[in-house]
Amino acid sequence: MTSVLIPNNWKPRPYQLPFFRYFARGGKRAVLMWPRRHGKDDACLHQTAIQLMKIPGTYWFMLPQYGQARKAIWDAVNKHTGLRRIDEAFPKEIRARVNESEMKIVFKNGSVWQVCGSDNYNALVGSNPAGIVFSEYALSDPQAWDYLSPILDENNGWAIFNSTVRGQNHFTQLAHIAKGDPNWFYSNVRASEAGVFTAEQLEQIKQEYIRRRGYDMGLGMFLQEYENDENAFVSTFNSVFARGAGEKMRQAAPANVPPVARVAGIDLARFGGDNNVVFVADRLEDGSLTEVCVESWAGMDAVFTQGKIADVLTRHNVNQCAMDGDGVGGPIIDNVCAQCDGRGIVFEEYHNKTITGPYGNMTTQGYFDLARDADAGKVFIRDERVLGELGARLYEFNNKGQIVLQNKKEWRKESGTSPDFADAAVMASMILPLPKDFYGKRGRPAFAKMNYDVI
Repeated sequence: MTSVLIPNNWKPRPYQLPFFRYFARGGKRAVLMWPRRHGKDDACLHQTAIQLMKIPGTYWFMLPQYGQARKAIWDAVNKHTGLRRIDEAFPKEIRARVNESEMKIVFKNGSVWQVCGSDNYNALVGSNPAGIVFSEYALSDPQAWDYLSPILDENNGWAIFNSTVRGQNHFTQLAHIAKGDPNWFYSNVRASEAGVFTAEQLEQIKQEYIRRRGYDMGLGMFLQEYENDENAFVSTFNSVFARGAGEKMRQAAPANVPPVARVAGIDLARFGGDNNVVFVADRLEDGSLTEVCVESWAGMDAVFTQGKIADVLTRHNVNQCAMDGDGVGGPIIDNVCAQCDGRGIVFEEYHNKTITGPYGNMTTQGYFDLARDADAGKVFIRDERVLGELGARLYEFNNKGQIVLQNKKEWRKESGTSPDFADAAVMASMILPLPKDFYGKRGRPAFAKMNYDVI
């Protein structure tokens, strides 16, 4: 009988060894924040080979999109050996059969391994995996994990999230959770420390980025791709918020300044992967804005969303709120107003209008005004989801020479979602406080004016 050693003809690098030790001791959740060309997928493939030989079950290797799977994993060849990566990780001696069209391998011990995409996670619900690798998780749909995690919890299964960072998005949020949770494995490896490249090679890579993309963008790309700097573009390229703004906003709000009004910004989900977000804050007498709470939920059920919003506004005694009126917002706003009738809440139906001046629209001006207040130490926010999205917002110039925010299609391409938390906070910051004894006419909530209304 032929014997095969797993991992097959492969040894982990020194920085990869703790990851293998963690799983050898029974670990179940791991985050690998490793740079480009540092063996993220190879380590995950060989770790999966160990696990599926130990415990027969179904195992998935999940790419951001199903269309990437064949090129990136199934057909990918190791340039050093000339062999397919899957043939190295899963030698033919342990296989029973292979389904090329479904990118599936069945093993002699009954285990099944398959490549799939996070863009089609709905089709996977109802299956029973024992382990999942989320490859390049920063580019994946975060809702895939929301749907699949209960299955792994029930099965006592494991999950690995590997990725190079893409600013401050759902991957870095998960990494921060893993770093603070003793039950998770967390590894943040920088190219300058890993030893895969020499200092001279890294300098050449950096200079090549700069030659191709210009100094600011090139340096930002290098810091992000090789040094895992989630704030790379905050310091180098067209960021609305300066690097130090986040730390200033995390500071405690002044205790001796009374509030003038309690305000709320409400961003409504437009796509399946978006969140409905209610950002509640107090506008203080000195003009400062301090977070009270942030509530969010996924899904586009209009009836549930209307009731949820009305409940949040009532529970937190909100005086004024701005609700996103673009897209699906209009009918929901009307129904929320009706549900809040008689409670003294003043509503603003917010639209991202085109304006004149240095900024191309209201939202862009709102972001920059909030950034200016943050730099002045007048914004106090605790929620890391809000801070992460604010810090990652970039700007550009339109054909009129006006400043506008990075197109949301580009944001969604990079992060998989919309900046719902940041938009809700900005809407709250744009509200012009009214006297607390201001009430709607004829018993109906009135519509307030914002600082940026075009008259």
